Amino acid sequence: MEDIKYENNNFKFSYRVSAIIYNSDKTKILLFMGNDSDYYMLPGGKVKELEKSTDAIKREIKEEIGFDNLDFELAGISEEIVKNNNENIQQITLTYRCIYNGEITKETFKSIESDWINFKWVNLNEINQYKIHPQNIQSMLKDCNTIKHLVEEINI
Repeated sequence: MEDIKYENNNFKFSYRVSAIIYNSDKTKILLFMGNDSDYYMLPGGKVKELEKSTDAIKREIKEEIGFDNLDFELAGISEEIVKNNNENIQQITLTYRCIYNGEITKETFKSIESDWINFKWVNLNEINQYKIHPQNIQSMLKDCNTIKHLVEEINI
């Protein structure tokens, strides 16, 4: 099965899942940054054709980090629309939350899938010190009880 994404002239669309992974006492979350990036993101990836989003997030987390047997619940939906002169991008992301009850042996580590993906456990009370994409996702990180719908339009 292929990822759900398409391109049409100067337009790109993708359907993603991401995960807010808390440590056992919900004081830290797991973020990642690519080698050539200046911002962090939540772990996750593209949903494949005919794949349920819940199966996609479990697959992505297993592939990238090796964590399995996690129970995910919906945290929210985010829509991102990026407009610039040469390219327009629209992305829909379903974000799930879960708790990792395992021992955190390293604060930073590489993905088991790709060595350009760098993971970091970040203290939740210091989250404002980090540049995170999408920008408005921070409201979803701290509120564990409400399902959010976030829309972000960016003109470059």
